[in-house]
Amino acid sequence: MASELHLRVVTPDRVLVDRAVRAVTFHGVDGSYGILPGHAPLMTAIAHAGAVEVRETGGQTTPLFVSSGFAQVQGNVLTLVCEAGEMVHEIDLERVKAAEQKAREKLSHLDKLSEDFLKAEASLQKALMRELLARRAGGTGGMS
Repeated sequence: MASELHLRVVTPDRVLVDRAVRAVTFHGVDGSYGILPGHAPLMTAIAHAGAVEVRETGGQTTPLFVSSGFAQVQGNVLTLVCEAGEMVHEIDLERVKAAEQKAREKLSHLDKLSEDFLKAEASLQKALMRELLARRAGGTGGMS
């Protein structure tokens, strides 16, 4: 069995991660996954914004933020294709707070059974998750 797993995290804007790691944990639509080297082939959806924890080859843990997409394990490579993703140190807390406020304002004026309400609610959840990850890491962001 290989001692390293290759992780690729891809968004429409960039390749966020493309390196060897020890392990990765993330949340799929049907539960939490822990991927180690030698994992069986897998395909699952990532339905909502959440944290991905990367156990680096040196042993440290690196958190990152991803939103909806899918995950595939094939041939000791885990590929996460996501609508959005950021390294935690890149999260700009001022931008996150503005997005949170905008989503809360939008929610207050929408019918709870409308599609727009569900979209605004998803935007709020995304902003809150980004803020939680940034604060947990002790960073202030500052990059867009």
